[in-house]
Amino acid sequence: MAKKSKSLVRRLIDKFMGRLEKKSPEEQLAAQLAAVQGALRAELAVLLAAALFAKKTLDTTRQVETPFPDAYFSGQTPVDDGGRAALAAYAAALEQFQVALVERDTTPSLAVAKGLTTLIVSLHAMSIPGLLPQGREMWARLAEAGEGVEEGHKFLLRREPSDIERTYFAYRPRFLASPPD
Repeated sequence: MAKKSKSLVRRLIDKFMGRLEKKSPEEQLAAQLAAVQGALRAELAVLLAAALFAKKTLDTTRQVETPFPDAYFSGQTPVDDGGRAALAAYAAALEQFQVALVERDTTPSLAVAKGLTTLIVSLHAMSIPGLLPQGREMWARLAEAGEGVEEGHKFLLRREPSDIERTYFAYRPRFLASPPD
């Protein structure tokens, strides 16, 4: 039986990765934006909780060698040509990490993998000219579920959030939350 479930997991991973390989960054962002636009409030809370759990994981572990690009997400560092290259490289690193997480097939790894999708398309929105409005629209919609993020976290991870995880519940990428002043 273990052989069958492992082959099922492998098939799901292959299918998941095949979709990512075939979709351009623009298509990935469009798909995530459509998912967010069509989501009910509880679904939005789960998507937001997953993104925040992924950020917490990236901040508190060295699973990805490059640190999270907070200066770009906060708007403190302008996204110039060098920034676009750095953000694109970080998105590629997150995509590789996402594959490893899906292969682990645990509740926490799958929760982080789900959240990485939002972060990856956010990086695309920031690094590819013309995509910023869609990234901002996605985060504006996610922010609508802010009050439900703790319940979303509980549903996603099947446990109470830790104190450290709760500190991330208020995080929103300022650069994507609203147009710069």
